[in-house]
Formats: sequence, structure tokens, C-alpha cells
Amino acid sequence: MTQAEILVPLRGDASDLDLLQQGLALADVVDAKVASVFAQLDPTELMAWSADGAFATTSASLIQSARDGNDQAWSEVKSRVDALASGHPGLTVERVIGLQDRLLARRAALSDVVLFACETARGKTTISPVFEALMMDAHAPIFIPRSSMSQLTGTALIAWDGSVEAGRAAKAALPLLRKAGKVIIIQSVGALDDEGKHLSDPTRLQDWLSRQGIKAQVDLLDASKDAATEILKACTAHGAGLLVAGAYGHSRAREFVFGGVTRTLLKTTSTPSLLLCH
Repeated sequence: MTQAEILVPLRGDASDLDLLQQGLALADVVDAKVASVFAQLDPTELMAWSADGAFATTSASLIQSARDGNDQAWSEVKSRVDALASGHPGLTVERVIGLQDRLLARRAALSDVVLFACETARGKTTISPVFEALMMDAHAPIFIPRSSMSQLTGTALIAWDGSVEAGRAAKAALPLLRKAGKVIIIQSVGALDDEGKHLSDPTRLQDWLSRQGIKAQVDLLDASKDAATEILKACTAHGAGLLVAGAYGHSRAREFVFGGVTRTLLKTTSTPSLLLCH
């Protein structure tokens, strides 16, 4: 019997417990295990360039102090997670030390979905750059909980434009789509690229879902209006508990940059839970 893995990167504060509780609730829906990971920067990476280009490093005592601080932070994180795991035997926690985005991308490579808090996805927390890296560079499926996990067995919407990103999102969402009471493919024709437009036909996705044992209906949105606004209106109209979508944009010097529709979905707190793929 296969079992999915939900990966939860931790911030290192008390808010981690709320996110882990949401991860455990999601795991109950899709029969998965929850693995949490706390990534810390190696103090030896704390280096700076002087004005004349010479390489300057922090002193050995400062490096040791930083290591001691890392150890204390890890001890607190492990204590919190271990206490929660006493009632949830499948919950695990691990520590990685180095460049956070690179290490977490490698750790997420064999996970089925990565869970991030809404605030992190909006660029409001210390690990928001990690969220961007996993989304944009590692192409990891990202789940952002925004509503009760019980709503995941209600209506799920798939924003479909035939893109590679939307296809990845649909595939990653299969375990959740199989649990949904109703699946609706939504599409704004006005937002489609002209090239290969026939490949964006929602019936292609409808047929594919049918082969996965999922019956889906199609809802075409008002093509004359803003796609992001219409998607949000559809979520409200259908009482959706989940929105599945491809993520668009680009990463530039680790800035938090996404395309218009994705940016709107990330910044709007009233949307249902999101599953995004780039």
C-alpha cells in the first residue's frame, strides 16, 4: 500500500504547531504521513565582502555563538514537534544545516506535496524565500491551507489553461480530487494564448480525469473580465474548498515575483485552500 508524504518546512516558532495540525488534518484526508523539516544556515556561511573586495569572515567565537544559537533553536523545535507527535505516531521532524533553499529543494524531491502557511506564501515570514525557491526552481507541488480540511471533500475547482504548470497541478492534486464530492474545471478563454489554443480545451482535462476515475464538469468564465477576479468569483459561487492551479511568474535575484493571476490568488486570504505548481 502506498502512502503519500506531506512535507512541512518549519519556521522555528510556535506558529509551526498550527501548520503541523493542518498538515495532520490533510494527512487524514488523503492517507498520508507528515514529515517536518527545520533548515538552518551554517554559521560558516556568514561571510561578508569588505569594501576593497577582500574576503572577511566572522570570528571563530561568533561562529561558535551562532552554532550554539542554532542548537538551542533546534532543541526547542524538536521539543514542540515531539510533544505533538506523541499523539500522532507518524509525525516526524528532522534538521538540515546549510543553504535553506537548496537543501529543502532536495528534501522535497521525493515528497508528494509541500505545506506552507498562507502568510509565508504571501511573503510575510522568514521562510517566504524558501517557498519561492521550492515553487519556482524545484517545481514542488505546494499546498496552502486556507479553509477547514473538511471542505476538501466538498467542491474542488481546477483552473485550466492547458499549460504545463496547470497539468502538473492537476496531477499533483489527484489524491485530493478523488476525495472531492464535486470537481469543476474552470476556464477563462480570454486568458488563453493563441498558440496551441486547441490544447487548452477543457474537455482534454475532463477526459483525462475520467480515466483516473474522476467525473468533472466544465464552467467557462466570462472571457471579457479579469481572469483572477473571475476565478475568485467562481470559488465563491461554487463554495469551493480547494482550488488547483498552475503558478506563473519568474524568480529574479530571490525576489518574490509572480504573474498577475498567481499573485492575486496568493494575496487574497478569502480564497479556498490552494494547490499550486509551477
